[in-house]
This record gives sequence, structure tokens and C-alpha cells, in this order.
Amino acid sequence: MSIFLSLPDKYVRKAVYTLLNNITVNSNTIKCYDSRITGSTIPSYYILMTTQTNQVDESVKCGNRWQSSILLDIVTRYNASGNTGSRLLADDIAEYVRNVLEADLTLEGGLNVIKQKLDFPNDLSSVTENENIFRKFIRIELTIN
Repeated sequence: MSIFLSLPDKYVRKAVYTLLNNITVNSNTIKCYDSRITGSTIPSYYILMTTQTNQVDESVKCGNRWQSSILLDIVTRYNASGNTGSRLLADDIAEYVRNVLEADLTLEGGLNVIKQKLDFPNDLSSVTENENIFRKFIRIELTIN
């Protein structure tokens, strides 16, 4: 017998957005976006909520639960003229985000986080003629019922 579970995507995004939008790191206000930047100008630093995954975990007898994840992409961009920018702001944003996320997320929709784990995939750096871009990633993995 299967128990109906709400798909957690929108509840996970809302909880992450609530925690991370408009955080202040090193006197910079960092915006959080859902999968892409909106508006006519691209900010110099921001957080994207990107790839989400969900899988029903039927390993418990008392009901189903979700194995869910969301990838956060922390981006800092600098003009490439001269030796501008470093990975320091991206590092500081990632550290702030890690500290905020260490407390379990509170989800709406009748969903409860049973277990939470943070994973830190490899950083990416892009240096072009016009921009230096530094990206850090944090994957939030959740067991939800």
C-alpha cells in the first residue's frame, strides 16, 4: 500500500529561497534565483537554485519517503580588466550558505526532513577576455517524509 506524498520540489525551493535570498556577505547583498537570472542586468554575485532530483524511497514499511536534492550554484563575476576579482567572495558566500543550511530546512506541505546532508562538488572558474567568473556548488541532499 502506498501513501500519497507531495512532490517536494516547490517546498524545497521555497525553504532554500527563504533562507538565502538577500543574505549579506562582506557587505554585499546576495540574491537567490530559481534556475536563471531574471531582469535586464546580471548581478556580479548571486545564488542559483539549479538541478533538483527526487526519488521515492520505499525502504520503510510505515510509508514512503523521498530522496530529494537541489544544487546551489554560487556565482561571482568580475570585469577582466587588470587583475580583478578572486575566489574569496565565492568562498565566503559558500561558507555563509553552509552555516545557514546546517540547521535542518523546515518544509511546508506536510513534509518533514528526516535527514539532511551537504555535498560540495568541484568549483569552476572561467577567465575570458571580458570576465573572471568563479563558481562554487553546494548540493543539499534530503530524506523527506
